[in-house]
Amino acid sequence: MNQPVPQNNHVPLNKLILSPRNVRKTNGDDDIESLADSIASKGLLQNLVVSESVDHPGKYEVDAGGRRLRALQLLSRQKRAAKNMPVPVQIIPRDDALEASLAENLQKVAMNPADEVEAFHAIVYEGSNPLSAINNVPTRIANCARRFGRTERYVEQRLRLAALAPDILDALREYRITIEAARAYASHPDHQVQLAVFRKEDAKAASQPEWSHRPVSIREQLAGKSYPLDHRLVRYIGLDSYVAAGGKTERDLFFGDEDRELLIDTALVRKLATEKALEEARVLAWDGGWLDAAVAPVDGPYWSTPKTPDGFKEDWASKPAELPLAEKTSAIAIYRLNNDGTGVEMMCHWLKPVAPVEPGQQDSSPPAIGRDWAAEARENDIRTIAARLAAPKVAGTALEGRTFWPAKHRGWIDVIEEHEGRVFVALMVQVDPADLEEHLAEATAEYEARAAEAAEKKRQAQAARDAGLQGVESIDPADQDTDSEEQVA
Repeated sequence: MNQPVPQNNHVPLNKLILSPRNVRKTNGDDDIESLADSIASKGLLQNLVVSESVDHPGKYEVDAGGRRLRALQLLSRQKRAAKNMPVPVQIIPRDDALEASLAENLQKVAMNPADEVEAFHAIVYEGSNPLSAINNVPTRIANCARRFGRTERYVEQRLRLAALAPDILDALREYRITIEAARAYASHPDHQVQLAVFRKEDAKAASQPEWSHRPVSIREQLAGKSYPLDHRLVRYIGLDSYVAAGGKTERDLFFGDEDRELLIDTALVRKLATEKALEEARVLAWDGGWLDAAVAPVDGPYWSTPKTPDGFKEDWASKPAELPLAEKTSAIAIYRLNNDGTGVEMMCHWLKPVAPVEPGQQDSSPPAIGRDWAAEARENDIRTIAARLAAPKVAGTALEGRTFWPAKHRGWIDVIEEHEGRVFVALMVQVDPADLEEHLAEATAEYEARAAEAAEKKRQAQAARDAGLQGVESIDPADQDTDSEEQVA
């Protein structure tokens, strides 16, 4: 038996109801307001698919187009459309309704995101569209948003994506990156900055595709390429000073629900911060009796220090401000920008003058090039052993079994340390230089014995590996040097 031919017709809006056979059961109400705005602007571009209702005589059930029906009903409730407005429909037999509903939902192909962003850009900025007569871009964006049932922020985001570096936009079109990755790249407006990160991420794709072009990684690499308003450098110099110096800002449309302003001339931010910090530091230094002040890199790590000028060398003091005035008048105090960006603070490093070398006199410190590092390390190790041999013995005292030589590499020991359930209290022991010298021969013999033992273990291990033996234990670094903690004899 032949099925009746589907009919194209119009049905009053108040005669349409949602069909129980519509296959879309979820997300039916998502973004209905935007869809309603689009229909109000451009009309219904696609007919609803309906069939006659059995349970409700005189009405038609919408089998495909449920979201469009909800949007039309919303317009009616908002008095933007008549309750009985004629709605274009395609009437089909009830037996075909379920299949028609499934076909419409399955056959929809999502638009390529790159095509979408370029289309929005063409509509807003190119002349062959109804918005071309409007000179004001924000007004064009607002009208575009209304016409297509989108928010203005959505349109602005698509326009920012359209301004991506061409290589990145092509990667989005070819589905080599996700829309989320594209948003991360677009968070910085400079193409060269974008491409520097993109090429680095693209190089990972061949061997580690799952780790390439991750939005989190992209944003981490772009950090520091622009500064938000809450960055400590920006708080320190102030936005007005930056703009007055010719700095430019951009809106980060992909940060979250709210926009944030970004300062994109990072070199200018650092220059202004350095100049202000140095000016502030000099006032503090001169008031404190110092010769001058230097400032650590404002964007460097917390422990960074400035370049040491000629004729000075870096020194350390727990409280430089308490140094004798006689030392400060010829020295340079070092300051850094504090963490909250409210001012500068003095560091524990300072620069003291170095006595000039007289003509014909050799500098006491050998040049780095050509130094015998192995010989220097050997000498330092022997002197360490000699100093320990010269120290008072603890056997038979209350310190026996409770004292440990610290690891040699520790340049600083806290007054109290807690480690693995044990508490260590630092104790300085004075050793007479003459006593140390007396123990150098004994220390040398001990050093040579340790070195020979370590070399023998290394030789045995290498021989075992060459013989193909398994289960050979690796050499303990403590057998090769004196860096590990050891109990005091």
